[in-house]
Parts: sequence; structure tokens; C-alpha cells
Amino acid sequence: DLDGMAEAAIGAGLVFLCNPNNPTATAHSLADVTAFIERVKASSPDTAILVDEAYIEYATDTNVETAAAQALEHDDVFVARTFSKGYGMAGLRLGYAAGRPATLAKLNAAWGLGSVNILTATAAIASLNDPDRMLNEREENRRVRNFTINAFNEMGYETTDSQTNFLFVNVRQPAAEFREAALDQGVQVGRDFPPMEQTHARISLGTMEEMERAVEIFRRILET
Repeated sequence: DLDGMAEAAIGAGLVFLCNPNNPTATAHSLADVTAFIERVKASSPDTAILVDEAYIEYATDTNVETAAAQALEHDDVFVARTFSKGYGMAGLRLGYAAGRPATLAKLNAAWGLGSVNILTATAAIASLNDPDRMLNEREENRRVRNFTINAFNEMGYETTDSQTNFLFVNVRQPAAEFREAALDQGVQVGRDFPPMEQTHARISLGTMEEMERAVEIFRRILET
């Protein structure tokens, strides 16, 4: 609810916008994010805005694009990106921010972002120099995602319009119960995400083979 967020942002120190969002897996278009940034900066000029794009590599909706250019147009607006998701380098703990120099200087002064070791830097450079690999990863994730969404829909269960590597599914029961039932059959489902933990579960996507097995287990749980 970008309108609601913009209203609530007046006088705030920092507004956090996760796009694509975790845990709902949904995403706003660049046009909507741009309008949101401009509205907040107009109504509350001293409010900083962080746009977290950790999952944007998985977005297949062509209207979903990075807001890095918008961050360069405003003071105290910055975009955060990571190599932990689409690039598969979570253990190396590498990310970066995009924004105006003065904005990034404030970040560095506040958090002391530190340096990057040679292994991490080499892996990041290799990943950035291999764009085809990311395209292949996105397309394979789309294929697995569509398969899993269709499976839930066939069972009569709704999912959000995922633009990530996970689904947010209305399982019509507490996530804890669904998670426990799945774990009993060898499939792990993520933690609770209040305030929707009484009806929705966040389900990460694996390989097609893994999701084919997981879907059969989900079907046993949900159709009994």
C-alpha cells in the first residue's frame, strides 16, 4: 500500500520499501516506486528512503525495474542490492548501495561498511561478467515458479503474484501447522511472517525435481 506508506512517512526518519517484497513476493512497478519516492520527498523532505531490491534479479514483470536512477535524483534516497539471492553467494556476505555521494557518506559514517576480501570481490566480478548465467537463473526460476503456482491453483489454493524465488500461499491454516506437517514428510517450510501467519506460508523454490516432490507432499497435506 504505497499510498498508506506515503501518508505514514510524514515526519519519519527512514522509510523502508522492499521491492520485490518479502514475504509477499509481490513487486511494484518502477513508475509506482518513482511516484512514491517523489511523494514522500515532497511531503517529508527530511525523510530518508531505502529501497531494498534483494530479490529484483528474479522479477520477470518488465514493469519491475531498479530504482537506482531515482536514488541519484534525490538526497537521502538509496537502493540496496545483494549478491546473496540471485547470484547465490549468501555465504560471502556481499552487497552494495546506490545513491548520491553525500547519502552514501552518511551510510558509511553510521555503519562502517568496511572492506571486501579478495575471494568475495573475485566472485562478484566473475558473476557480473557472466550476465547470461543470471538470465538462465531467472528463466529457470520462472519455470519452477509457474509449475508450483499452477500446482497450488489446481488444488484450489491462492498464491500472490510472485516476482521472487519464493511463494506466499494462502494455505488456510496456521503456517506453523502446515510447516510441521511438511517437516514430518521431509520438506522444510519457512518461519512465520506476522501478521499473516494464521493463513499464509512462505515457500522457497528449489530445483524442479525438488519442487515436484514438495508439491506432492503439499497436496497430501492440503487435500486431507
